[in-house]
Amino acid sequence: MQKATSIKAGFTTTAFFRHSYRDAVLVALSLLHGLAIFVAPSIPLIAIGVWWNSNTISHHFLHLPFFRSNVINRFYSLYLSVLLGIPQSIWRDRHLAHHRGDAVHLRWTPVVAAEIFLIAALWGTLVWAMPQFFLTVYLPGIGLGLALCYLHGYFEHFGGTTSNYGGLYNFGFFNDGYHIEHHQNPSRHWTRMREVGVVNPRTSRWPAVLRWIEIFNLETLKR
Repeated sequence: MQKATSIKAGFTTTAFFRHSYRDAVLVALSLLHGLAIFVAPSIPLIAIGVWWNSNTISHHFLHLPFFRSNVINRFYSLYLSVLLGIPQSIWRDRHLAHHRGDAVHLRWTPVVAAEIFLIAALWGTLVWAMPQFFLTVYLPGIGLGLALCYLHGYFEHFGGTTSNYGGLYNFGFFNDGYHIEHHQNPSRHWTRMREVGVVNPRTSRWPAVLRWIEIFNLETLKR
């Protein structure tokens, strides 16, 4: 990899990465994610992987594709589609519509067709070669992961868009907790979310996926 070619607001871009060399960490973790599922697949690993990756690596990539090369971005999107079982072009259209406050209008494109074909090819191979694994481990893992994603997205906005500034969570989820800040500037790179100043932000001490605890607690049940 060539040395950094430019500096923007405190972080460097390179001849390979479009926005920041730190995106290399996310790419490496996504490859480790795939390796982990291949080596030791289980329902919890698949579910947590779908939820974590969708709200970190995949989420950051759909807003700001990591690579300077559009060809590499396209192949990486195909990889994420197969890894997560979610066509990334459809996920991107749905998520950007969410930011705009618009209804989702799905588009049938060659890229979407390629993503769906690769996912179907993987699933078909698993059904043919390992039907019991597919039905009792893989599908339940994907389903649970999608349920966690829904829970996460729902409570990010329940009662109003909410941020979580916990250091441990934002380290492991690459500043995903800065959700108000992200909605104010969706094109801001994840490494710069802490720079956004929000006056009197709505906050929670719980990450979004656990925010239901604030509603279904003992005090609420007593009332």
